[in-house]
Amino acid sequence: MEHLIALLPLLSSMPALQVFVGGVVAVTCVGMVLRANKDKHEVPPPAPGSVGDAMVHLQGPAEYLNILRDLREIGRQQVERLDRIAEWERASRDQLTAQTDLLRSIDREQVRHHGHD
Repeated sequence: MEHLIALLPLLSSMPALQVFVGGVVAVTCVGMVLRANKDKHEVPPPAPGSVGDAMVHLQGPAEYLNILRDLREIGRQQVERLDRIAEWERASRDQLTAQTDLLRSIDREQVRHHGHD
């Protein structure tokens, strides 16, 4: 994952590549939607539900509460993951800033060194 994060500054300086990747993603999404619509018309109707499928509806509010608890847990996990991603982004930005400062100081040192020759 770290090697992918390291590529972000390089990719941000290539707008043509960004446009190309965006176009590929858009064309792929449109193709998937068209394929799904085509497949939807070709498949047979779903088989009638089994007795087990009907049991969820017979359980009533208790099952819905369990589903809501599961959804709340999934949402909490997503928030944790987004927080971790934000922290990684901050750390990456800090590293990039430090590297940029280092490169600037190297450039200034080279200019100062070559200027005295």
